[in-house]
Amino acid sequence: MVKLNLADEDKAGLIEAINKGVEPKPDLLPRLFPGMAEKFDVQALDRAKIPTLEYAGKRSKAAILAEAHAGIGAAPLQIVRSLGETKNNEWKNLIVQGDNLQFLKTCYRNVDPLIKGKVKGKVALIFIDPPFGTGDEYGGNSNEMSYSAKIAGSEFIEGVRERLIYLRELLADDGCIFVRLDYHFGHYVKAVLDEVFTNNFKNEMVINRIYKNVFGNSKFIPTSTDSLFVYSLKDNHIYKNVTEEMIETREAFWRHMDDSAGIRNPQERKVFGKTIYPPQGKHFKYNQKAIVNMLVERRIRFKCPCGYAHTDPAIEWVVCPICGKDEPKLQYLVLEKNYENLQSNWTDIPGYSSTTGYPTENSEVLLERVISIATIKNDLVMDVFGGSGTTAAVAEKLGRRWITCDFGKHAIYTMQRRLLRIGESKALMEEQDKDDEVIVKKGDPYRKSAKPFCVVSSGAYDFSHVMDLRKHKETYIDFVLALFGLTRDEDKTKKYRLANIYALWDNHPVEVYPVWDDQFLREVKIDEAYLRGIATQAGGRLKGEYYIITPESCTNVGDTTIKNQEGRDIHFLIKPFPYKVLEDISRNFVLCEQPSSQANVNNLITSTAFYFNDDVKIKAKRCAKGFKLCKFETKILDKEGKKFPGFSGLAMLLIDLDYEPGKPFDMDKTIFATDIAEDGKVIFDGLTKSVGIIAIDRHGNESKPHNLE
Repeated sequence: MVKLNLADEDKAGLIEAINKGVEPKPDLLPRLFPGMAEKFDVQALDRAKIPTLEYAGKRSKAAILAEAHAGIGAAPLQIVRSLGETKNNEWKNLIVQGDNLQFLKTCYRNVDPLIKGKVKGKVALIFIDPPFGTGDEYGGNSNEMSYSAKIAGSEFIEGVRERLIYLRELLADDGCIFVRLDYHFGHYVKAVLDEVFTNNFKNEMVINRIYKNVFGNSKFIPTSTDSLFVYSLKDNHIYKNVTEEMIETREAFWRHMDDSAGIRNPQERKVFGKTIYPPQGKHFKYNQKAIVNMLVERRIRFKCPCGYAHTDPAIEWVVCPICGKDEPKLQYLVLEKNYENLQSNWTDIPGYSSTTGYPTENSEVLLERVISIATIKNDLVMDVFGGSGTTAAVAEKLGRRWITCDFGKHAIYTMQRRLLRIGESKALMEEQDKDDEVIVKKGDPYRKSAKPFCVVSSGAYDFSHVMDLRKHKETYIDFVLALFGLTRDEDKTKKYRLANIYALWDNHPVEVYPVWDDQFLREVKIDEAYLRGIATQAGGRLKGEYYIITPESCTNVGDTTIKNQEGRDIHFLIKPFPYKVLEDISRNFVLCEQPSSQANVNNLITSTAFYFNDDVKIKAKRCAKGFKLCKFETKILDKEGKKFPGFSGLAMLLIDLDYEPGKPFDMDKTIFATDIAEDGKVIFDGLTKSVGIIAIDRHGNESKPHNLE
């Protein structure tokens, strides 16, 4: 049963209500029945009056938030690397590597010094594009497989709901959330959003879904749009900007000519490098020189049926980079600007793009519109399904602060590269100097560096501090207690006169299983005999709850109740935690592995385990047609507790073709393990004189950058 935590005034209020024969105050009910707290939120239920989804595995909001309150699953944040300098504790934007649910719990708990007081209740805009839960696999450039969405049914819905509950708690009072979903589960998640955000529904935007090769030879009407659901924290939310700059277009290229008059073979024109012929019965109104001038002035564009607009005269048109088709419509732009109120039909802009090669990469045009209407300069924007980093890149260029998160190292380095090279991308707004002179036009190269940002690890520990348990016993004890939100208090535990009790959990003893003892590590497991031994040693002194914090690999039982010598129950509550690096004999915990091929790059979203940083070592040298991996070492073990042979523990190699020691690693290419020969050879064209390589093993541990010899 859930233990009550009533203050004296609460008890007095309850007694008074009983004596008077009246109902207790509404705010007393959640504390009197904590397990039913959400059901007794009468005011919230009265406001909602909406149907809710019921399915296997659905938990109450109170139970979900209680986990973070107790520190369960909330992971510590550690700075892996900082890019750019700040002064006086100024804000740094964050790329977070780890499970987003762990990170959200950490933000909600609001005690980690890196984000304390800076995130919870401060986020102006959340944009998420969660995997659609369809089992579909989406192909990237050159037939690479870059994204896999394999969660389905109620598991997917509850996974999204749990994250939405925490995300809601992070929003500022005037904040809002945009959630992109497709037809598979969009209607279910819409019901979840109504429930979580108490029906503060704002809009459903319709956006383009089309991306290359999505339709194939479908016999059905293809789906060309996705939904973008918008909710606010409070019902008085207003958009910051609801107008869109419009540039008028008209078909003004042709003059009519009567073919019967003997005019044949009308003269062609070169536009964006493509030869254009006029329609039958018409001829060009402008000669080639005039066309060139208008291209330079950006008064001509190709408009693809999918919504993509091509206006850059420096880039020749080949095919549409969004849908892969070659069906451009020639349009003349009237330069006078006017503004038009936005509507919910957003199919005028591309929904996807291919800046980084991710096949479901949201377009910068889409995120520009979202961020522009929902935030102002310096507002905080968050995306916990970061992927290729579009949200972070657009927020950066629009002058907003940002946080993005992803589990895969491949995604982390993709986002890092995108931000390191952001100056090469297109500016999203016009910038002026102090004299109001335009220095950067929209669409020109951005030219500026990204503001300072950190790559942060959520849930990863530097195991070098606790690897030798005989030397670091005290550090280890504090470390595992902290996993469950506990601190050492040996003065209050002396009364139990039992070994290895270091803290109290709701005034009940907490044992830290002694893995620093070789005999325990090699020979002893927590089983019923072990628990009976504790009960016998304690005599009649021990009753009620008794907690044991232990690595998963050291226990053979779950929660168990045993009678003490006086016949009273002792409830042994086992609190296991994943711990893949103890000593060689007990390193058998298997994490959700990093991808070893493009087929499962982002198939990492369900991982909730703590993971640990181990050393990875590599050596490589140049050879004919590429390079050869000569050495690869990792300490991780397979499911049977054995070392991975050869290169089988390797997930991927990240390549920086212009690497300089001491400077940020700027990934140019990823080589997956499936593309490495058994002898370590890698076929690679275009190796430069200064190549840096990072190896990532199947548990996500990475080597230091290695200069190719």
